[in-house]
Order: sequence, then C-alpha cells, then structure tokens
Amino acid sequence: MKNTCLVLIISLISFSCKKNQEKGYTQPITKKNAVIVTDTAIIDGVLLELTNDNGKAELSINSKKYKLSGNIKIKPPCYFLRRDKNKVENFSYPDVGVKHTLIILGNMATQDERKIFGAENSNTICGTGMQGILFKKDSIIITNKTLTHSFVCADTGTDEKDFNGFAHD
Repeated sequence: MKNTCLVLIISLISFSCKKNQEKGYTQPITKKNAVIVTDTAIIDGVLLELTNDNGKAELSINSKKYKLSGNIKIKPPCYFLRRDKNKVENFSYPDVGVKHTLIILGNMATQDERKIFGAENSNTICGTGMQGILFKKDSIIITNKTLTHSFVCADTGTDEKDFNGFAHD
C-alpha cells in the first residue's frame, strides 16, 4: 500500500511538471544562475537586501525616498555588521550630513585567517573586507572606499572609528 501511494505521488508530481512545461512555465532557478539574498536590514523604513548574484555582491533597496548609488567592491557573500542582540550597527554624523552609516562585511576569511585570529572553531561569519553605506538627505551611497586586510566578524561589529572614516571620506 505504501509503495502504491509513493508511486502515485511521484506520478502526479511528474505529470504536473510536464503540464507546467507545456504551458510555458520555466524551471526553478538553479544555484548556477540564482541570486541569493545573504542579509537584510530595515533602516529608516527602507528594506536593504545584500545579494550574491553569481559571485557579484549587490545592494538593492525598496524606497521611493532614496536613490541608490555606488557599487559593492568586496567579494560576496556580504553581511551587515551587527551588535547588541543582532542589531545592525549604525552611526550618525550630522556634521557631514550623514543620517546613518552602516558597514558591510565581505571577502570571507579563509581557514588560515580564522586560525590566526582564534576563530577557527567558531561558526561566526568573519571576513577581511569592509565597505560603507551612507544614508544622506535623499540618497543611499555605497562608498568607493573599502577596508581590506582586517579581520572582522559580522556579529561583533567593529570600532566606531571605521564608521567615522567611511562617513568622513
């Protein structure tokens, strides 16, 4: 009885897939051509999504208030730096018109780099590249400046001086 049910279910799935192909539906996205969302955050009411599009990191926003400019230069997967119970680390610098300064992490650390910094047995997400994201009056700017060769973990954030540097560059 179990085998008959199993055969019937597999047959129905196969028939359904065949009918969908005949109607012009496409096959599911494969990992080869998939855009993978690696991290999300909501800042100032704006949904930010970091994605890995076949080895290229991208930031997409959902906002009519802000325009996005700049490109992510660090290698995916990328993540927002966070602290204090998974809250996205964020600093304001009114002296230069920056409402929010965020930092994204990329260039994932190798096992050797993790070993050097004592994180080889940790499940934390760590990398060696950082790039800033600035919220200004009506724009969100991905900075041209990147910091590389630094070992940082996504859930422990970084020193405020790095945020200041991105905002004042």
